[in-house]
Amino acid sequence: MAYSYYPIVGISAGKDPNGQVPLRQDIDNWSMDRENRTQIVLFLKALKQLHDIPPGERDSFFQIAGLKIFPSFASVLEYMVCLTNRGTNPAPRKPKWEKRGIAPMPIICFLHGTGHIYYSSRHQRLYEIMINDIIPQYPEKDQSTLRYAADTWRLPYWDWAANPKIPWLATEPQLQVSLLEELETIPNPLYQFRMPNGKNMASEGVGDVKLQGEEAILSYGNCIATSRCPLDGQTEADSKHWIEGVVNPGESDRYMVEHISVDDTDYGTTAEMVYRLLTYPLEYAQFSTMAIDEQDIRVATDVNIEFIHNNIHWWVGGEGGHMSQIPVATFDPIFWLHHCNIDRIWAIWQELNPDKWFEKGGQGEFDQKVIGLGNVITNTTPLRPFHKTPEGAVWLPEDTLDFRKLGYTYPELQPWLSENETGNALDQAAYKTKLFESITRKYGICRLEALSTLERVKNGTGTPLPEGMREIDGGIAGNDFAISIRYSKFAFGGHPFNLNIFLEPENGSGRHFTPEEYVTNVYNFSNPAVVNGEEVCTNCAILEEQDVTLSAYVPITSILNRLIQEKRLRSLEKDDVEDVLKRLYWQVTMGGQSIPEEQWGRLNLQILVSMSEISHSLDPQIPSKLEREPEVFPSLGVGVMSETGNATGFDLSVDQTMKLTSEISPGGFVMVESSSLDLARPPSRDFNEISFVYVDESTEELRESSFEALISVNINRRHRKIQIRNKPAGQGWNQTMIDFPDWFQEMSTLQVRVDVQDSTYELFLNDHHVRTGQRNGNKNITHLQYEAGPEPNRIALSAELRVTTSTS
Repeated sequence: MAYSYYPIVGISAGKDPNGQVPLRQDIDNWSMDRENRTQIVLFLKALKQLHDIPPGERDSFFQIAGLKIFPSFASVLEYMVCLTNRGTNPAPRKPKWEKRGIAPMPIICFLHGTGHIYYSSRHQRLYEIMINDIIPQYPEKDQSTLRYAADTWRLPYWDWAANPKIPWLATEPQLQVSLLEELETIPNPLYQFRMPNGKNMASEGVGDVKLQGEEAILSYGNCIATSRCPLDGQTEADSKHWIEGVVNPGESDRYMVEHISVDDTDYGTTAEMVYRLLTYPLEYAQFSTMAIDEQDIRVATDVNIEFIHNNIHWWVGGEGGHMSQIPVATFDPIFWLHHCNIDRIWAIWQELNPDKWFEKGGQGEFDQKVIGLGNVITNTTPLRPFHKTPEGAVWLPEDTLDFRKLGYTYPELQPWLSENETGNALDQAAYKTKLFESITRKYGICRLEALSTLERVKNGTGTPLPEGMREIDGGIAGNDFAISIRYSKFAFGGHPFNLNIFLEPENGSGRHFTPEEYVTNVYNFSNPAVVNGEEVCTNCAILEEQDVTLSAYVPITSILNRLIQEKRLRSLEKDDVEDVLKRLYWQVTMGGQSIPEEQWGRLNLQILVSMSEISHSLDPQIPSKLEREPEVFPSLGVGVMSETGNATGFDLSVDQTMKLTSEISPGGFVMVESSSLDLARPPSRDFNEISFVYVDESTEELRESSFEALISVNINRRHRKIQIRNKPAGQGWNQTMIDFPDWFQEMSTLQVRVDVQDSTYELFLNDHHVRTGQRNGNKNITHLQYEAGPEPNRIALSAELRVTTSTS
C-alpha cells in the first residue's frame, strides 16, 4: 500500500459567489452575535469531540497539541514535537502521527511564515469533525443549514491588544448550548483541556519542568487537566487544584492589565506596541524575532512581534499555568486563539509590506542568513512535517505568502471591497490607506491621548499643552519615550524568567515592588536545550553557546502622560523625564522567586530609555511617525578629569586583587592602563573586568560583607558592550550596559581612570568621560581587582596592567 501523508489544504468550502474566502473573526465579536449561534455550537461540539479522542490516537487533541512551534531566534523557529522528546519533557513514546506519514522531527524554519500552515491544520481538523461526525447525526432536512454554517466557519482569533481580557467564551467551566432547539450542557472545551481517559498526562509521557536552578519543579505529568494562573499553593504536585486543573480567569485578566497599571485607559501598552510594530519601517527579521540584528542595533529596531507574543503567554498562564511553559503551552485551548491573532498580525504586516521577505540572494533567490549559525535558510527550505499532498510534497515558505489559498482572511484584509476599488479594479494605494486607518483607530493609543489633550486645550476644558508637546499643521507633535530591554536569552540555562520594571516613588520611601510602581515586564519564554544530560533542542544548544542577545521595546509616553496628570512629572522635556526615570528599578523572577542580584551579571542586561519626536495626524489614514532617530539617554555626562598631582605607579596582574598603599580619597584618582586592546569578537561569552574596590579596614579579607565594588568596568567583546557595575557591601550588583562607542572600537590600547570627588566617582575611558557614579557613604578606593575569562577567549587586555594612583 502506498504511504499516505495528511495533506494540509485549508478549507476550500464557504466562498461567496465571487470566490472570496470567509473571515476569521474576533472571538468576542463573533461569539456575541446571535446570528452566529449555529457556528458557535458546531465549533464547541467539534472541539469537545476532538478533546474526547483517546490521547494515544493519531488525530486526538493530545497528539495535535504535541506538534508545537518552539520560538528560537535569528528569524527562525524550531518545530519541537514534545511527544518525541525524552527525559523531563513530554514524552518518550512515539506518537501515532508516524503511522500516517507525519514523522515529527526537530527542524528549523521561518518565524511566523509557517503560522498560516500550522493553524490551518487545526481549523481544517475541526471542520472535518463538523461535516463528517456532527452534522450527519441530525435530520437530513437540517443538514444543508448546518453545512452552510460549517463551510463558512473559520477558527476565530483573540485580539488581546484591543481586548485584554480572557474571552468570555473561555471563562466558564460548562456551557449550555442549543443546536436546532436541542438544549444540552457540555464541559467548555475552551476553558481547559481534560484528559479524556481520566489518567494523568504522565501516562502519555508528559513529565516535569524544572525551574529556579532546577530546585523548583512543576509536575505537569500529575495533571489530568490544564491550568491558567494558579495561585500560591495550587501548583503543588499533589494538590487537588493542580491535578484536576485550576483556571483563574480573574488572575489572567489582572496580569493582562497590570502592565498598564499607571494608565487608566481600558487598554494601552500592548495596543501601542502592536501599532508601532505595524507602522515602523522594519525589515522582516526585525519584525519577526527578538534576536538583535548586530548589523543594525538601533533601539527603533527593538520592536518585534515575538516579545509581544511571549508576554501574552505569561499573562495568560501566570506562574505555573500551562500557557507559560513551552513544553505544555499548546495543551491550553486558548493557545489556538492567541496564535491565530499572531497569524493575523503577521498577515496584516504582509499586506503592508509585500516586498519585505527574505534578503535577495546571489542566485535570484530570497534567503536569510541565520544570525550566528552561519547556515542559510531560503524561501524553499522544506517546512516539515507539513505536507501539501497525500504523496508527500512539503510546504515551502514561499507557499505561505498567499494565506488566502488556505481558505480564510481577516476583517481588515478584504481587498475586494468596493471601498478599495477604482474603476472595478483594486486600488492598492486606497487599500493600504484603509488598512492604516483601521490599525490607527484600533491601536494608536499615544495618538489618541495626544489628540485628546489637544482637543481639550482648544475647547478650553484642559490645561495648556505640557512642554515637549506642540500643535502642528493637521495634528500634534511631541517628545516620545520608550524603554528597550536587551538581555541574554540563555542567561539561566534556558529556563524561562520574568524581568519586571518598576518606578520608585519620588518621596524616598524606597522600593516596594507593588502594582502602583509597576511599569512593564519582559517574559523570557524559553526551554533548556539540554534536559537530564540529553539534548532536546539542537538549535537552542548552538544559540546558547553563542549567548544570543534578545531585545524588547515598550513605549512609555502614555505612562509619562499619566504622571503629568497626577502632577508627578512637570513636562515631556528631556531633563524632566530623565529626572523621573532615574528612579526606574527592576527585579528578575523565576518560579515565583526573585533571582539574587549577584546572578544578574549573566543577563548582560541593558535597560535603555530613548527619546524621539513623534507626529500624530488628525487624519487616521496617516500613521504616526517618528520624525528622527531615537536618542538614547540619560547622557553620558560632561565631567572633567582631575589634575595629575603626585602620582605613583605599579603593575596589576590578571586574576589578582591588590590593596593600595594609600586609599584614594576626594581629589585623587586611579588610572589603569593596558598596553593592548583586542576587540575581536570571540565565539562565546567573555569578560575583562577591572574593579575599583573599598574594603572595610577592620578586616583584611574580601568577604561579601566587607567587599564593595565602588565602580567596575567590564569589556564584553561578544556583545560589543561596556558593562559598568557597582556592588554595595553585602548586596547584589547594579549594572549599566553601553554599546561600544565608535571612538572605542578604533583603540588599540585601553586607559581606565576613576576620579574620586566629594559626592561622585567620575569614570573615563581613553580620556572620554562615560559615567558618573554616586559616592554613597563617602567610601574611598582601597583595592583593585582584575579578572578575565573564560578560556579559550581570554583575554582582551594585556596580562599585566600598569596602575597609576594619585592621592591629591
